[in-house]
Amino acid sequence: MPIPEGAELTRLRYHVLLEPLSDDAFEAVRSSLQRRVFAEGEVVFEDNSHGSEVFFLVEGRVRITKRTRAGEDQLLALLHSGDAFGEMELIAGRPRSARVRAMEEVVVYTMREEAFLSLLASHHEVALRLLQVLSVRVRALNHHFIREANAILHRKERELMRFSRLVEATKKLNSTLELDPLLDIIVEIALEAVDGDRGTIYLINHLKRQLWTKVATGLEGAGKETLVLPIGKGIAGYVAGTGDSLIIPDAYADPRFEPSFDRHTGYTTDSILCMPMRNKDGTIIGVFQLLNKRSGVFTDDDMMFIEALSVHAALAIENARLHEQERQKVRIERDLRAAREVQMSLLPRTLPEVAGYEFAASTTAAQEVAGDLYDFIPLEAGRLAFCLGDVSGKGLAASLLMANMQATMRDQAHLAASAAECVGRTNLLLLRSTAPDKFVTLFYGILDPVGHRLSYCNAGHEPGLLLGSGEEARRLSAGGVILGIMEEFPFEVESVPLEPGAVVVIYSDGISEATDPAGVQFGTGRIEALLREHRHASAEEVRTAILAAVHSHCAGVPAADDMTLLVCRRTA
Repeated sequence: MPIPEGAELTRLRYHVLLEPLSDDAFEAVRSSLQRRVFAEGEVVFEDNSHGSEVFFLVEGRVRITKRTRAGEDQLLALLHSGDAFGEMELIAGRPRSARVRAMEEVVVYTMREEAFLSLLASHHEVALRLLQVLSVRVRALNHHFIREANAILHRKERELMRFSRLVEATKKLNSTLELDPLLDIIVEIALEAVDGDRGTIYLINHLKRQLWTKVATGLEGAGKETLVLPIGKGIAGYVAGTGDSLIIPDAYADPRFEPSFDRHTGYTTDSILCMPMRNKDGTIIGVFQLLNKRSGVFTDDDMMFIEALSVHAALAIENARLHEQERQKVRIERDLRAAREVQMSLLPRTLPEVAGYEFAASTTAAQEVAGDLYDFIPLEAGRLAFCLGDVSGKGLAASLLMANMQATMRDQAHLAASAAECVGRTNLLLLRSTAPDKFVTLFYGILDPVGHRLSYCNAGHEPGLLLGSGEEARRLSAGGVILGIMEEFPFEVESVPLEPGAVVVIYSDGISEATDPAGVQFGTGRIEALLREHRHASAEEVRTAILAAVHSHCAGVPAADDMTLLVCRRTA
């Protein structure tokens, strides 16, 4: 295409490389120039392509970039009207070293390689100008790369400083396992890192969907009062609910900001950095709220550091919580051991001595403390009351109710004329002093060693077993309902004779319902069989045989309930 006359020709004539030519020399090279137009965004040539022409830019701008190893385009230069490109590849005889793309519609004039090299050889003034242009470019590129290198170095220094600060922060976080001091340390680290004035760490109660805090550093009069707010309310509540990180330069201009705390303390919140605290699984366990950066406004660098701190802080908080849970567990275990000692002291220390009779009894708790009870209570006229009860539930609550029941029974045994009356009075007292979901099963008997009779009342308990001279054991089930559910109930009494050699066994359901690995219960039938097998044995031998058989049946399966056993045998 011929070179147009006018402004375009003038720009070409005074192009930086062609300007040194005389008018005659310029006219001589016009025929070797070819006009070309590139649309906006069009690639003039690619990196590593082989070129055979130089480009004289007379209108528009081009962008020269180089693809980095990371796959990004690095800007090398922006060329304007009057610049040239592509000449270095022709001189060096090497592939293109960059990509050139039009930033807008671009007009260039191209000169073939042979014509360009001939121009340089025949017109030294053009070659000199090219050297001058290249010198300027090299200096510009050097300046560019030095600036880039300095920026990278500065960024690396900031990252190293942030890493060093994070290492020091981690050391401080590991300095305590107490939650309140730990929260103070976390706030102190965060404020120092971002140059903040005040700060609060909110922790999340996911069950109640609430945030709470005992840390509000530097606020006069705030002390360690616990502040609670629902998730979703205020800036911290919003961050807890959404997981967003916020930089707020003007707190009072943000509709989510709740100014009541400022009014309460007299403090004025200007700017806020608020971020979620996540554990290693990404779960939000708390919120950082940092106020009023002293040196300006909070930045993305501040946010990056707090985000890095978050994982370490969350781990430290979870460790502190686990430590506190372990301490509570130790305290509970210590209290349970003490409760067991008290409970064991309430049980009979010795077995009663009654002419013509022998006794054996024991209880084994499924947990640290038991909800079963047994007792022997001497009565007037040489009679002996004995009882075995099973309180609903297990553990400490059941043991406390057991102690109350034992005290009640010992008191009522001396006031009541019969077993039924004693059980009825105990039921009424229990009903008035315990919660509706608490109840007790009870076997209560009165032994007359002179008349050799046992009168008893069974209040919903496992039937006792009486084996006399026959082969079948008699089940002692007369009485009534369990205690603590009905205010008035006509409890019944049954009186049974005890012939020489007769054995009475009273037990809790922890024995009859003990299971083997397949889930099969020990059952009452096995107890009856053991009674027949050991009918001539002592009371202690009967007790030992039954418990040994239960443990053998369970074959290592942990006891699910307390096991209590009482044996009474007439010897003569």
